[in-house]
Amino acid sequence: MRWILIGTIWMFLLSSCANVLRFEKENLVAFGEKLDKSTEPLFYLVRVDMTKTIDNEVNNFYLKLSSDTPPIALKELTPELVAKNLHPFIPPFEWPNKLKQKIKGDEVFSGNGFYISFKDGKLFNLSICSHCANGRENPIVRTPDGQHFYTLPLTELQVIEVFGTPNRVYKVNEVRY
Repeated sequence: MRWILIGTIWMFLLSSCANVLRFEKENLVAFGEKLDKSTEPLFYLVRVDMTKTIDNEVNNFYLKLSSDTPPIALKELTPELVAKNLHPFIPPFEWPNKLKQKIKGDEVFSGNGFYISFKDGKLFNLSICSHCANGRENPIVRTPDGQHFYTLPLTELQVIEVFGTPNRVYKVNEVRY
């Protein structure tokens, strides 16, 4: 009985420390927390992993690689199109060699809150972030129906409108990169 009580207390303490909301839907994960004195969690980081089971609802959204470009459907992204709007990604000096080697040979681009990588000409990974790398970006996404443009960070309702209803939403202690 004593061990059950201790375990329950630990679970309560650990769960009360969780302050990051994790939104999962098939190959998409988004992270949100209270930012800039907001009263609700705002989702500032969205990742789409094209190596996992692909959800058609997730992959129907659009993004604007810069404020003066037309919206582009995720499924229409090509290395050539992205290269016209973003810079080639150069890994920071601080990155371990293992990470640098991992992306070697890939076509990787970044800028304006986007990190997009291709393997063998196919979209491999997309990350959209408004509050990353000690800076503030304003990446823009559009709903699949074309009715709304949103600038990250997004409310939970906006995340659902752009990417669809989640499979799971839960709290975590931290975001792992």
